[in-house]
Amino acid sequence: MAQARSTADLEYAVMLAILNFHTEFMKSSYAHVQVQLSEDIINVTLTRLGTVPAESRLAQSEEGRALLRQVHEALFTSCQEVLTQRIESVVERKVRTMVTSLDPVSGRSSIAINLQKTPIQSAHPGIPTPRERLDSTHRNG
Repeated sequence: MAQARSTADLEYAVMLAILNFHTEFMKSSYAHVQVQLSEDIINVTLTRLGTVPAESRLAQSEEGRALLRQVHEALFTSCQEVLTQRIESVVERKVRTMVTSLDPVSGRSSIAINLQKTPIQSAHPGIPTPRERLDSTHRNG
């Protein structure tokens, strides 16, 4: 039971980190965010709050859709290191790779995050990491 809550809390923290990143750096608003956390992979699906009329018009052609995908990926990549740091601080593991994709017609984007298997070692031995504190709270609460 504690592990399920811990996973849910972790998924929620990842969702907040990603939403805050998208709000700050991509200036995008989303109506729905789904985070699926497995052993070494985090899959995130974001559904936009509304469509941008110019993007909808551009998405009517294959060339326009390709351009929208390219711009989305370039914008994401330009500040990806910020999101990487935020994700690493939440999950306390290094990010190996992070890839985003966009479905220009629906406005839905996804992010696949591959994590290293081993946890990040605490920089301060004896002081619990946020994950250790979270796990301890759920065991004792």
